[in-house]
Amino acid sequence: MILLCLAAATPAAADQTDPRLDALFEELRTGDARRSEENVARIIDIWSDSQSDTVDLLYERANLAANNGAFDLSLALLDHVTGLAPNFAQGYALRGSVRLAADDRGGAIEDFSKVLELEPRQFEVRATLAELLLSGGEDRAAYDMFQKALEWNPHDENARQRARELRREIDGQEI
Repeated sequence: MILLCLAAATPAAADQTDPRLDALFEELRTGDARRSEENVARIIDIWSDSQSDTVDLLYERANLAANNGAFDLSLALLDHVTGLAPNFAQGYALRGSVRLAADDRGGAIEDFSKVLELEPRQFEVRATLAELLLSGGEDRAAYDMFQKALEWNPHDENARQRARELRREIDGQEI
């Protein structure tokens, strides 16, 4: 599921440096929920284009391999993606998802951290990191990460629900 969310879109025009992202994020943050899915899809389209045909081909094949359960092949291809395009955040995002699916939690967190270094607005990675923090018993940190994800995509119902649940749990704990 995570793999599909992070790489579901066909590349459009550019990576996380594309100037169109600012307007899309503003619309996502302030617009109504009816357009949120469309805006999220457009953002992911932009994020998913490395601006290199070679990298895009490797990325597509890595995604296909991961979706078919060929994690070793996917990771090998993604190592090339991140080597050829070290500033392409989605390459790290997909590699982090594949590592997570392959039970390499530490590697996943490393890649997800790199994504946020390159693209702090990456709300999907933030939500995934929040779940990892939660599974590690770090409720407050998970809540904060969900809140940061919701800053960029306030229409994410799953993140909103998880943050609400955590808020209730945290409020019930002694300080």
